[in-house]
This record gives sequence, C-alpha cells and structure tokens, in this order.
Amino acid sequence: MVVSNTGIWMQRIAQDWLVVSLTGSGTDLGIVTALAGIAVIGHPLFGLAFLTLLLVGYFVAEGVWKIVVSFRYKPARGWKGLLASGVLSLLLGLLIWSQWPVSGMWAVGVLVGVNLLGTGLALVTLASALGKSRVP
Repeated sequence: MVVSNTGIWMQRIAQDWLVVSLTGSGTDLGIVTALAGIAVIGHPLFGLAFLTLLLVGYFVAEGVWKIVVSFRYKPARGWKGLLASGVLSLLLGLLIWSQWPVSGMWAVGVLVGVNLLGTGLALVTLASALGKSRVP
C-alpha cells in the first residue's frame, strides 16, 4: 500500500500542480479530481490499467534513481543495498510493463497485500517494543 499510496500521491501532486498552475483555481482542481474519480468508478478496469501504468512509471523511475544515487554513495557502507533495491525496483517495473495490461489484475493486489503485511508486522513490532519499555 505504501507503493500504491506513493504512486497516488505523486500523481495527485503532479495533477494538483498542473491544474492550479494552468487555472489558478482550487475549484477547477476539485472538478478535475471529481471527474477522475467518476471515470475510475465508471470504468474500474480502465482505472486499474491506468494505476498499473502509474506503478510502472514509479518503479522504473525509482529504480533508475536508486541505481544512480547508489554509485554516488559507493564508498559509504550500505551503498550495495541501495543498488540492489534499485535493481529490484527497475526489474519489478519492467516485469509489470512486460505483462501489461494483464498485470493490472495482479500487480495492484499483490503490492497492497505486501504493504498490509509489512504495515502489520511493523505495528506488531512497535507495539511489542512500546509494551516492553513501559514500567508498571
């Protein structure tokens, strides 16, 4: 869900900036957002295919960015982890792209599921750590 929310956040920022910079109106931004919502509700498969393309763009851009940045940090510890993460992001983006539009049927659900699992584990770990730190 983090990836999905990040992609949605990036799309919203770009959309908001474009609409406000072109029109200078928050009302127009609201209208465009409502129309986008109606389009996705009216054609959920089209919306899913579009969100999948946004994910592809996000993963490819993130992968390339991580790879480039990892070489800037090459003398530092952990640069190989950033490089590996970039390669994985790039490969995931290319994998989803190679199977598009069929990948729209599985990519979003898998990524949301992985995010929910990660969030659940993080919350359990945090709750456990907070419970141990309290003095009765």
